[in-house]
Amino acid sequence: MSLKARAREKVERAGISNYMFDHDILVMCGVRYTIAACDCGEPDCDGVKLERSAAMVGRVLQ
Repeated sequence: MSLKARAREKVERAGISNYMFDHDILVMCGVRYTIAACDCGEPDCDGVKLERSAAMVGRVLQ
């Protein structure tokens, strides 16, 4: 399963329906998240982590 598919599953499992993908960037409520593989090793980890995109942080501060 691709990271994008795992991220979609994670978001939907959380009950969030208002999201979209802009290429490989997840956008929820106007906030952009990069999708990355997670290798924390926790037994309940789904293998994907979402990190707030740094590109948007600068725009918010302007």
